[in-house]
Amino acid sequence: MVETMTLSVGCVRRSARHLTCALLVCAYAATGLCWTPVAHSATASGLVVIPRPASGPDLSYFKLSLKPAQAGTAGAIELRNPSPRRLRAVLTAVDGKTINTLGSTYGRPGSRAHGSTPWLRFGRRTITLSPGRSAAVPVSVLVPRTARPGDYLSGISIEALDQRPRRARGGGVSIASVVRYAIGVEVSLPGPRHPLIQFTGAKLQRQPAGLSFQLLARNSGNVVLQGVRGAVRIRRAGHTVLSRQIPAGTFVTGTAIAYPVPAFGETPRQGTRYRISAWMRYPGGIARMDTTVSFGHRQAVVQQQYRRPSTAQGTAWWKIAGIAGLILYGLGTTVLLLGRHRRARRNAEQAMRVAHSRERPESERESQPV
Repeated sequence: MVETMTLSVGCVRRSARHLTCALLVCAYAATGLCWTPVAHSATASGLVVIPRPASGPDLSYFKLSLKPAQAGTAGAIELRNPSPRRLRAVLTAVDGKTINTLGSTYGRPGSRAHGSTPWLRFGRRTITLSPGRSAAVPVSVLVPRTARPGDYLSGISIEALDQRPRRARGGGVSIASVVRYAIGVEVSLPGPRHPLIQFTGAKLQRQPAGLSFQLLARNSGNVVLQGVRGAVRIRRAGHTVLSRQIPAGTFVTGTAIAYPVPAFGETPRQGTRYRISAWMRYPGGIARMDTTVSFGHRQAVVQQQYRRPSTAQGTAWWKIAGIAGLILYGLGTTVLLLGRHRRARRNAEQAMRVAHSRERPESERESQPV
C-alpha cells in the first residue's frame, strides 16, 4: 500500500516513513499553489499504482544497497486500469527534497535532476493500458563510478495523462486539480557516515498575514536524517517575542530548508532588531544558531503597503462622516431659519391685526359679536 503525505495551504502532515507519497498537484488559484489530499485509489485519476520492491513486500518504496559502478534491480511498479476507458501514463525520475517544515517530498516532473535522480532506469517511460488491464514497469539503479558513500533519495513520478481536472469552488476561489503519484527510491552506498545539519542564517519577511521569520538550514552530511527536532526563541530588546518547539521530521541529504516561524502579531518599526536563538537535534549531533536580524527599509515599505488599504478605508469613513455632518448641519440650520421666519411672520401678522382693530370706530367695535 502506498503511504500518502498530505499537504494543504499553510500546513503539512509529516510521515515517519517518508519515502513514498501520493501528491495531488493543484493549479494556481487566487491564493497561489495549493496541495490537496488524495487517496491511493482509482477514484481520482482512474489509475492504480502499486510498488513491488525487490527487497520484499514489507516496504512501500524501493530500498537498495549498492556500490559505485554497480547496477541493481529495485523492483517494479504495477499499474492497473480498472476504469472503462483507455489510460496513458508517464513515469519520470524526480529529486527527493525536504519540506521547509521538515519531512520529505519530491520535485515536479521536468525540473532539473540532481544527486541520485539520474541513476534511475525504467523499463518504459510511457505506457498505455486498455480497460481492465494491468502492466508492470521494471525499475533499476545504475550507480556511477564516481559516486561517494552515503544515503541518496530520489523518486519516481507516475501521472495518468488526459485526466479530467476536478474543479472545486468555494470562498470565491476555483481550483482545478490532477493526480500525480511519487514513489521513493533510497540508495545506500557503503563507507563512513557523516551526519551533519548546519544553520546557514536567518531572515524575516513581511507577508500579507504579518511578520514571519525563516531559519535557514542545510543537511550537509551524507545521511538521510529522521527524527530531527528542535526549538526556536526570538527576542526583541530583551523581551521574548515567541518561543516554540520544532516538531520532529525528516531532513533529506543534500537539501536545504527555510523553516517558517510566524509572528503575525508583530508590527515593528524600521530598524527594529531581533535576536534569534535556535537548535536542531539529530541522530549524531546538534546544530545551534544565535544571530540577529533587522527589520529594514524594504520590509517597512511592504508593511506600509499592506496596511495602506485599512488606512485608506478609515480615511474614507472619516470623509463620509464629515460630509454627513455637513449635511446634517445644513439641514439643522435650514430648519432653524425656517422656524425663525415663521415666528417672525406670525408676529408681524398679529401686530397688523392689533393695529387694524385700534383704528376702527368704537361703535363698529361694539357691534361685533361676542
